[in-house]
This record gives sequence, C-alpha cells and structure tokens, in this order.
Amino acid sequence: MKCPFCSSEDTKVVDSRTTIDGSTKRRRECNNCLKRFSTYERFEESQIYVVKKDNRRVKYNREKLLRSYLRNCKKKYK
Repeated sequence: MKCPFCSSEDTKVVDSRTTIDGSTKRRRECNNCLKRFSTYERFEESQIYVVKKDNRRVKYNREKLLRSYLRNCKKKYK
C-alpha cells in the first residue's frame, strides 16, 4: 500500500477492524515518514459469464439454472 503523504510503499498495518457493512478498516503507518492513514477494503464480486454455443457471453443466472434442474427432475421422476 502506498503512503498518501510520501508515496513510499513501505507501510505496516497497526490495527484492523471489520465494519458494520462487512468491509475491513485498516489503520496503517508509513515506515518512511511515520504518518498514519486509514484504508477501507471491500470484497468485490466478479461477474460470472456462461459461454453459449454461438460464443455469446451471458451473465450467470442462478435462478435460471435452478428452474432447469427442477424441470428436469420433475420430468424424470413423474
């Protein structure tokens, strides 16, 4: 992590806490200028895509997959 004051990459984590919204707040200290600053880290979900036979990419839809499984089971066990 770069220091916002001196742009040094030599920093250390002094304190780490989880916030109410699920992000992580880290208190850091620069080893070069000895100033402290806070960083907030959030989990970033990446999008999952399904590649179709014609090479189109469509966003993954869990409900659509569940419906197809249920339809298949219904037909199989009737």
